[in-house]
Amino acid sequence: MRAQRLPSSHHRRRNRRERSLLLRVSSLVAVSVVAACSAWGAAALVQSPPAPKLALALHFDTTVPGKPLALTAAAGVEEAVALDGIGLMATAGRQRATPIASLTKMMSALVVLRDHPLAPHETGPEITITPADVAVYREERRQGDSVVAVRGGEQLSELQALEAALIPSGDNIVQLLALWDAGSIPAFTARMNALARSLGLRHTHYAGPSGVDPATVSTATDQLRAAEAAMRNPVFAKIVAMPQVVLPVAGIQYNVDSDLGTDGIDGIKTGWIPQGGASFIFSAVDNLAGRRVSLLGDVIGEQGASPLPTALLVAREIVRASERTLRVFRVGAGSTVATLSAPYARNVRVVSASSLAFVAWSGARVRVKLNELDRLPSGLRAGTPVGRLTVELGAIRAATGVRAASRLAAPSFGWRLEHP
Repeated sequence: MRAQRLPSSHHRRRNRRERSLLLRVSSLVAVSVVAACSAWGAAALVQSPPAPKLALALHFDTTVPGKPLALTAAAGVEEAVALDGIGLMATAGRQRATPIASLTKMMSALVVLRDHPLAPHETGPEITITPADVAVYREERRQGDSVVAVRGGEQLSELQALEAALIPSGDNIVQLLALWDAGSIPAFTARMNALARSLGLRHTHYAGPSGVDPATVSTATDQLRAAEAAMRNPVFAKIVAMPQVVLPVAGIQYNVDSDLGTDGIDGIKTGWIPQGGASFIFSAVDNLAGRRVSLLGDVIGEQGASPLPTALLVAREIVRASERTLRVFRVGAGSTVATLSAPYARNVRVVSASSLAFVAWSGARVRVKLNELDRLPSGLRAGTPVGRLTVELGAIRAATGVRAASRLAAPSFGWRLEHP
């Protein structure tokens, strides 16, 4: 048996060097791993996580529940109805420019009140009746026009003249006002058409101040715009709500609008001309859930044996049908309107901070918009504001802040490590 050889000193030194090298390599690897892990963790902690996102829970276009209003106009007749200050509810007929007769006086009164404004309870300057004015009255009476008796030297205040033009619908009085305002009928008519353009009446043309000229034409929807502008003037609105007026020479004069006081109707103007039939534009007030609302509507072009009574009857039917469709559109305080989501937490409900409510009608399309704040923090406490909700219907615009209904947890350290 051969004896075992002991390692030489050379081998022992080499083994020590190898172990030392191995230890140094292991240490370097460990340090590198620790450094990499530290860098990873630091990056995970420093880097901003994705911001929470809002998603609207309501439909972008919400339809008010209920059966929409449907108008059924007779052949050749135009109808329209709107919720005053909000928007158009329904129309019927072709909406084609048609002679509008004494509806024209609505625009004439608007021009006079623009050029010579009256405050409530003011009567304005006096207008003296001239022999020429008397001659116009006699000629128009001979032709069968709608006139108000005048006498030379008689004085009418601006308010009285407007009352005479709008309540018994005096053609001669509205011409008197036109001459007093602009110096000539053509100049006054030009002012009427300019005002019509500024109001967006694209299918309207005025050929004179009274409407006796069939070249004065408009549509039902255009006349609603004009009526909306007229009823914003408190002096005009007060005049057309009067059932009668007493004038110096003509005496008591009754409003041609026999619908006044029925079905909430409080104005505004009738008209009739052989070429265009009877027309009636009306305003009606109603109360819905403690809210006062006003309807504006019109009937243009009624024909037949009794066109004006028919137009007045149809107007009452439109009012009643429209009122049945009125609804209060509401988003209550605390209603869920959106969802707040983030990849590191459970979704959180978003609720309205205050209530929104306004009058609408069945079938109306309500536009809903949600704007979130610039950048939301990754973690939120319950009640934190996160955006703004806006609801629009026609000219109505209502808004409220929205906030998180509960806490949105911030991302955990583990989630951050997994998503640096």
